[in-house]
Amino acid sequence: MREQTVNACSENYEAKVLFKKIRVLATAALVLFLTSCIPVGDQQINSNLFKNKQDMEQRASELHPGMSEADVFKKICIAKDKFSHMSLPEVQTSLYGNSIVQGSPQQLEKFRRVLMTYQGYYLPYSNINDSGSLGFGSLRVNKTGYVLKLVLIFEHGRLLQASVDGNQDVNQYQDKSLFNVLLQRTTGVSF
Repeated sequence: MREQTVNACSENYEAKVLFKKIRVLATAALVLFLTSCIPVGDQQINSNLFKNKQDMEQRASELHPGMSEADVFKKICIAKDKFSHMSLPEVQTSLYGNSIVQGSPQQLEKFRRVLMTYQGYYLPYSNINDSGSLGFGSLRVNKTGYVLKLVLIFEHGRLLQASVDGNQDVNQYQDKSLFNVLLQRTTGVSF
């Protein structure tokens, strides 16, 4: 009888040791998982049109004021229908910044008529890489890359200005609720 008790005690002891080892390994795996760097999702717009941002800048630098509209789109090797049309305020902001135009009513009308002769087009281009690290109930997302747009402004069918506008270097951190991230990943809806 004593022999059976000793065997039962040693089996019980071995089971406790095995359970402790499994618990330590599971805790270590959970901590490693919660602090690991995980891909969240990349955001790319019109990345098939340019090799990289240097390619975009190089193509824009080949454009010169006075070129015809057809020659401009031929030179950059992108169809005009890929571009979005700019509104009058967008054209004004692109040319003059956020400055407020002041003057007499006649001067303002003359400025408006000149502005109406401009046609603006823009093509967004971005490459944002997201990576994240998990915390307890949250996800910290690091976004790196660039968000640019190629802006072309024409006057009477001739190029007035070609520029690459936007944020050349994006490096942002954002904290998100883990619940919202999981909800967005599974259903596409976010709060």
